[in-house]
Amino acid sequence: MTSSSSPHPDASALLALLDRFAAIGATAAGGVTRLCGSPEDGQARALFRSVALAAGARVTIDEVGNQFALFPLAQGAAPAVMMGSHLDTQMRAGRFDGTLGVATALCVGEALLQARRQGAGFNADFIAVNWTNEEGARFRPSLLGSGTYAGSFTPDYALSRCDDQGVSLGAALGAIGSLGTDLPPPAPACYLELHIEQGSVLEEAKARIGIVTGNWSALKLEALFLGEQAHTGPTPMARRRDALLGAAYAIAGIRAVAERWPGEVHTAVARLLVEPNSANVVPARVSLAVEVRARSNEILEQAVTAAEAALRAAAAQAGVGYEVAARAQRPVQRLPEGPAALVRACAQAARLEWLEMSTVAGHDALSLLSICPVGLMFVPSIGGITHNEAEDTAAPDLAAGFEVALRAASGLCHAKAVPEAALALRA
Repeated sequence: MTSSSSPHPDASALLALLDRFAAIGATAAGGVTRLCGSPEDGQARALFRSVALAAGARVTIDEVGNQFALFPLAQGAAPAVMMGSHLDTQMRAGRFDGTLGVATALCVGEALLQARRQGAGFNADFIAVNWTNEEGARFRPSLLGSGTYAGSFTPDYALSRCDDQGVSLGAALGAIGSLGTDLPPPAPACYLELHIEQGSVLEEAKARIGIVTGNWSALKLEALFLGEQAHTGPTPMARRRDALLGAAYAIAGIRAVAERWPGEVHTAVARLLVEPNSANVVPARVSLAVEVRARSNEILEQAVTAAEAALRAAAAQAGVGYEVAARAQRPVQRLPEGPAALVRACAQAARLEWLEMSTVAGHDALSLLSICPVGLMFVPSIGGITHNEAEDTAAPDLAAGFEVALRAASGLCHAKAVPEAALALRA
């Protein structure tokens, strides 16, 4: 870790753009609700497009709604550096999650294109991207847009995902004019993403920049508890097959799994669908979104075994059926050293304190690990608060993240988008 700090490049354009995005879907408590495929998402996408076009970029939309803004920097055919994140949010979310990465990418692209107009020579182009449905708040699974781009999902699969009202992602994107027909750009030579930490590690360490070296492993599954619909009044207690009772036992059981590995495992049941969801009817069917996250693949395997046992035991205790409707698992992955070393050098050059760390949350950057070198960087979250209207990051930290992102992108665009070559140019 380095020490001390220095003035940052002017980040006023970034701060102003963040304010413009925050006004779209703004909540009374200072947060944002901008679900994927909603009218608010359409407005944010329109702002992305207008800002990119005004800066001199060419904007395309692929068939799953991913938006790409190409800033032409090189002469002729050239590799590309891609940077971005997502504009969709959770319900009553914060104003920086995802949006910081997109706004930063647009501002970096504009700065690089302005430098080119003033005579700077580049041998790689720059692409700012807004990925579709990172959050998974309306359409599941999460990371649909970046996952489709990287080949983890087919476009047909992504577009056929439905929300709780039966509306497909394809229909929702069509309704807001975001169902594109453009071919996505080829895989970039390097991908960068700036994100808020969504935790308190940087704040506690008094570091300004987080350099992500890997991610926690995770299991996400949809668990179904199947009982029998009945009247809550006259039906004898002994005859009831209450699916919600099974779910209640499961919630406690899943929490107990995390307590077996303190600090090493995080678990959650954060979403329930109860049917028929009437005050006078014993629930016949309950769907739970279950998460198990762990610091290592080995611990995840043990925790998942314990979680699955807890779910089966909950169903047996309540006398109801149990099924798994969907299951997805993400292993621990190491991020490549090249982009991390470049970000580290940029933070040092800016005299910013930095810290290497893992990410517990998933990000679009992780989707791209299979197709190109990836660099993921964090700035502090005040109090570690996120997915919450009170989410905040101090303006100087936003500026610090912008400075490092701009330095890294500029170096890459001078070095054919090769992190090691960009690092050598700095030597």
